[in-house]
Amino acid sequence: MKLLRRRVDDVRLLDLIWKFLRAGVMERKLFKDTRLGTPQGGIISPLLANVYLHELDKFMEQYTALPEYKKAVRRKQGEANFSYARYADDFVVLCNGTKEETLKMRDTLREFLADSLRLTLSMEKTKVTHLNDGFDFLGFNLRRSRSGQGKMVTWLTIPNKAMQRHFDMIRAVIAPGTSQDSFVAKILAMNKIIAGWCRYYQYTGKVSSQFGKLANATFWRMVYWLKRKHELSLSAVLQNYRTENTLGEGQWQLLRHDSFKALRYNVSPFKPNPYTTQEAIEREELLDTAPWLGTERRPGTKDLRPIIFKRDEGKCRLCHKPVTLATSQMDHIRPVRCFKRPINANALSNLWTLCIDCHKEKTEMDRQRESRMQ
Repeated sequence: MKLLRRRVDDVRLLDLIWKFLRAGVMERKLFKDTRLGTPQGGIISPLLANVYLHELDKFMEQYTALPEYKKAVRRKQGEANFSYARYADDFVVLCNGTKEETLKMRDTLREFLADSLRLTLSMEKTKVTHLNDGFDFLGFNLRRSRSGQGKMVTWLTIPNKAMQRHFDMIRAVIAPGTSQDSFVAKILAMNKIIAGWCRYYQYTGKVSSQFGKLANATFWRMVYWLKRKHELSLSAVLQNYRTENTLGEGQWQLLRHDSFKALRYNVSPFKPNPYTTQEAIEREELLDTAPWLGTERRPGTKDLRPIIFKRDEGKCRLCHKPVTLATSQMDHIRPVRCFKRPINANALSNLWTLCIDCHKEKTEMDRQRESRMQ
C-alpha cells in the first residue's frame, strides 16, 4: 500500500507540474501567463523545453512508432512514413511522401502545438525542403546526393554559415590593424581556434574538401599579414616563413585545417552515465565562442623571447643556472615605466632571461624600492 500511495503521489505531483507549466508562472499565490520566455541561452531553457515538449514526442509516436510491416504496407498503398527528431526546442520531421503530405503534417503539428500546448509554430522559420536541397539542423547540414559510386547517399556536412563564421574569426585574429602583435602570439591563437573547430567537425562527411578550402584561405591570409607586418614582398615572406606546406618560425608552426582527418563515431550500446560512473570519461571539447585573438598587452614581446633566450645561451642572467623556455621568463632590466615611449623598453639591450625564482625576487625588490621612494 505504501508503494502504491507513493506512485499515486508522484502522478499527482507530475500533474501539478504540468498544470503549472501550461498555466504560466506563480506570483504571490496567483497563476499568471508569462509575457516573456526564459533568457536566451539560459540553463533552464532546454530543461523546460524537454519537459514541455515531451507531449509533442508522445503525439508523434502515432506516426513514427509503427512496426516495420505497417510502414511497408503504407508505402505500398502510396502513403508516407515519417521520422522525427527533437533536441530541446528544435525538431525536424522527415517524410518520404509527397510535398502535399509534408505540408499536411506541418499543419497538423501547428494545430497540435496551438491547441494542446498553447505554442505558436513560426511559419517563417519552419522550412519545408527536399532532402536533395539539404537543410541545417543542430549546426550541421544534411543533404542527399550521389556518391562516387553513383549511389544516393545522405551527407552530414559543415554548413556554409559555420565555415563563414569560423573564417571571420580567423580574419579577426590577423586583421590589418594587428600587425604590431607577435607572430608567435598569432600562431598560438590561430592554432587553438583551428584545432577546436576542426575537432568539432571532423566527424562530418567531405572533411577533406571543406577543410582543404579553409586551410588554403587561412594560409594566404597569414601570408598577407606577414607581408604587412614586415613590409616584405610575397616571395620574401614565403622564402622566410614557409616550411613544407605551412608557415612557421622555429618550433612555432601554423596548424592546417586539412591536417585533421575524417573520423567516424564508434556506436556502442553501452554508454556510461557521466554523473554516476566512477570511470574516467573522455569529454568532447566545446567550441570557444570568445577565444583569445592573439592580442598582447605589450605587442611584439613573444617574438623577442626566443631571440633573448638564444642570446643568453639558455641561462638565467642572475643565478646563471640553465633554464628552458618553459622554466624561464623574459624580463626588462629597467622597468617599462622608466621610458617615455613603452616600445623603447623592448630594446634588446634592456631585456634578459631570468629563471622563475629570480624573476619573482627581482620583481619584489623593485616594488619595495618603489615604495621607499614614494
